[in-house]
Amino acid sequence: MSSDLEASIRWIEETNNPDNAYFSYSVDETGEYGLIRANKEGLRLYAADLLKKSLIMEGEGQETEPLFFAAKDWMISDTGYNLIAGVLPQYQPRRNILDRGQNPVRHRQPREKKNSVLLFVFMCITGALLMLVTLKAFPNLRLWVNIR
Repeated sequence: MSSDLEASIRWIEETNNPDNAYFSYSVDETGEYGLIRANKEGLRLYAADLLKKSLIMEGEGQETEPLFFAAKDWMISDTGYNLIAGVLPQYQPRRNILDRGQNPVRHRQPREKKNSVLLFVFMCITGALLMLVTLKAFPNLRLWVNIR
């Protein structure tokens, strides 16, 4: 199987020009979710890098140190720092990893934008404007001003 992976990696690297590739880590407009911004060449070359890491894990015996990605011109971080620098090898099946208590971060579904604060601010401004218009239109409603 490793020869098939090596052939696939070679094919990906030969058919995708790094000068045209773009791959970037980014976040959504709320800053809550991480995103990948990439063109097809960037995605394919990143996949080739991941496949290379899997070959390293397959070949070496139980490597525990992180396997870092080499710096690439086509790999950019819009966040200002390297969001994913490498791979921390895990050799057990998912169930064993979860049983050991190394629970991965669960992906949350994107929440609907909370409009309640915006609605509250809009209602306060509308109420204040309504009070001002009412006081201007009916000046004798300001009886409390003349009370001593």
